[in-house]
Amino acid sequence: MKRMGHATRSRWSYRGMAMAVAVPWALAGGAAHAQEMPPLFAADDPIEITLLADFLQLERDRGEDPPERHAQVILTDRDGPVQAFDAQLRTRGNFRRSRANCLFPPLRLNLPRSAVEGSVFDGQDKLKIVGSCRPGRESYSILVLREYLAYRILRLVTDRAFAVRLARITYRDTSGELDTWTDWGFLIEDDDALAARLGGAAFDLEGDENLPARVFDPVSAARVAVFEYLIGNTDWSEVQGHNVQIIESPIGAVAVPFDFDFSGLVDAPYASPDPEIGIRSVRERRYLGWCRPPGVAEAIVAEFRAAREATMALIDAFEPLDEGEREGLRDYLLPFYEQIETDGAARAAFLDLCKRLRD
Repeated sequence: MKRMGHATRSRWSYRGMAMAVAVPWALAGGAAHAQEMPPLFAADDPIEITLLADFLQLERDRGEDPPERHAQVILTDRDGPVQAFDAQLRTRGNFRRSRANCLFPPLRLNLPRSAVEGSVFDGQDKLKIVGSCRPGRESYSILVLREYLAYRILRLVTDRAFAVRLARITYRDTSGELDTWTDWGFLIEDDDALAARLGGAAFDLEGDENLPARVFDPVSAARVAVFEYLIGNTDWSEVQGHNVQIIESPIGAVAVPFDFDFSGLVDAPYASPDPEIGIRSVRERRYLGWCRPPGVAEAIVAEFRAAREATMALIDAFEPLDEGEREGLRDYLLPFYEQIETDGAARAAFLDLCKRLRD
């Protein structure tokens, strides 16, 4: 097991995590370890930044171990530049890093902590940037905005979620070969920063290594499964560490989901479901959660019921999308909320279809 920024422990120590399910499940959903949000994620209004780098070279960095490239980050407002920092950029991701899938790959920004003190980036180090897969095409900018909302919807339910910040990003190519372009994007909290905020440690699984489902905190695992069902996402697996960041915590392993572009809510043109799941379109929902102790699923469903009004209000007020787009998102989410109006309806709709835990 490869640890990220922490001392390595034997993989077999995680057998002990199975005992964590004995912790009262009500404790798992709270914010006992939550820390104050840093400036970047303490507000929701979009920030404006300009990135200067050799984007022609970055566009070509599609290999497994892409190098860091020098960049400059300029914070701007309506009156022009405010602050500038030297930084590093590199390409990242899997599906979206492939040239066959995206004309421009996702990026990771590496900031010097000492240089950004006192700015909106104070306390930040590494940040994922989600930008348009095909710059200049409005339909792909809309996909970025929908995916951003998916992250925000989860944070209305729990703090065990990645923090994000919407950004209007201008890309200025220093090679002189590419035209400058401006598009919507968003910044995602670093894995280790998330783990520290939640009072745990981040780790990744290597190769085909899996974790048994029993080592995951039952409440947070059920919450992730219901959220993925809400947004119509089947491209995830906590036991495989696929599109989730696993956090070791006192309550057991906690999976925090990311990458929602294959969800029905985002509805990317390149997205398709795994044929083994038995659905024909990413717009169809399929519950992939494990069966959990009595009362856990019902409590999680109640959380999502309670967040319904705030979720719809978030979409209603999201001005970067026009009313037609916002209405489409509301129409997609509404059947989920109708399915969970009562515990009985929720159980019949998807909770009875949960996967049985195996030893």
